Amino acid sequence: MPDSIYSYVPQYPDASDARVSRRALAAWALVAGGALLFLALLLVAPYAAAGGRFGLAGALYNGFSVICHQQPERSFHAWGLPLAVCARCAGLYAGFAAGAVLCPLVRPLARTYAPARGWLFLAAAPTSVDFLLGLAGLWENTHLSRSLTAAVLGAVAALYVVPGAVDFATSRGRGLFQFRAARS
Repeated sequence: MPDSIYSYVPQYPDASDARVSRRALAAWALVAGGALLFLALLLVAPYAAAGGRFGLAGALYNGFSVICHQQPERSFHAWGLPLAVCARCAGLYAGFAAGAVLCPLVRPLARTYAPARGWLFLAAAPTSVDFLLGLAGLWENTHLSRSLTAAVLGAVAALYVVPGAVDFATSRGRGLFQFRAARS
């Protein structure tokens, strides 16, 4: 016998869930926008150096030297100068930015649980194989192989970071930046 009409559970959010949706959208926009800005800075460094803005270029190259070896022979070049990171790192960050921007098309922002960890390990396999085969001298990896294999890892990593940011914004981080009156 079917359940009565009174046991029906609505499938659409009610008006009180609109705030959660705005928070989820804001968290996604913050991650995606931050990733795109980070990616743009990779190009700003050689552009600034080519334009004679050596202070800005030096600050960017020095800042990125903390996270990348920056070997010119392993880097893409723009304006006759190497990007601020190597080809593998550029692929990783470009993949992450693409994954973050496209994340809402792959899964709803309301889904705040991360995929199974196995997907992350699977996504790391191509860049690991590319690196290890190159290290062993069995494969001559190229800028393209380094960047494309790392882009896969970056795109999948975004599917873990975006839900985490949305979860923080919609539930865990609600009271983090709110002013609370002292109780007497």
